[in-house]
Amino acid sequence: MGSSIFLLLCLIGLSQAATEKIYNGTECLPNSQPWQVGLFEGTSLRCGGVLIDRRWVLTAAHCSGRYWVRLGEHSLSQLDWTEQIRHSRFSVTHPGYRRALRNHDHDLRLLRLGAPVLFTRSVRPLPLPRTCVAPGTECLISGWGTTNGTWTGQFPDRLQCLNLPIISDADCHAAFPGRITANMLCAGGIAGQDACQGDSGGPLVCGGALQGLVSWGSVGPCGQGGIPGVYTKICKYVDWIRMTMRNN
Repeated sequence: MGSSIFLLLCLIGLSQAATEKIYNGTECLPNSQPWQVGLFEGTSLRCGGVLIDRRWVLTAAHCSGRYWVRLGEHSLSQLDWTEQIRHSRFSVTHPGYRRALRNHDHDLRLLRLGAPVLFTRSVRPLPLPRTCVAPGTECLISGWGTTNGTWTGQFPDRLQCLNLPIISDADCHAAFPGRITANMLCAGGIAGQDACQGDSGGPLVCGGALQGLVSWGSVGPCGQGGIPGVYTKICKYVDWIRMTMRNN
């Protein structure tokens, strides 16, 4: 416990990198997203993630590296006394991911924690989906990041939440011709509301289950009307996720 508090004190005053960020969200109810994870290199926030098991975090494949994993967070600059810190021991990237292709297909990675977390009211896993989510479903994204849709905007200290609707495959393909695969889904497209540079790997929660991970979106400012965010479609990967955890 003492070493964890020491690490937390060292991390206060962190610098937040321009990873995917929530644009135009509102402050989440403290610890209402107990599966939300922050992935840090030193004092820099690199990506989001989602706790799915005592020793496993799911994030985006393009969030490569070994991280300090911070759970149970709300304020990043103050002690909430609900925090737990772990180090990612190793990771398993989906074998179909090809970073060089720059299309983010199969954009997911499993991180195994060096020690299991303690489940509390503030640190709990999010269930994997049993079915795929239907268009029109209202879902929630969360993360710490810029609130004005740019790389140099304000970074909120406290976790931000935003509700977005799932849009149809047809509208998703129309927004990004030739770039959408069966392993992706789109949400949003509402002017001024979006995930943005920095919440990569963060959860898209629909009906109490993990349906997506923040993956990619428009080039330029976030939250452009008619341009949705693109998420890794988790219902396509449940078998791979469970097999990977079982074998490692």
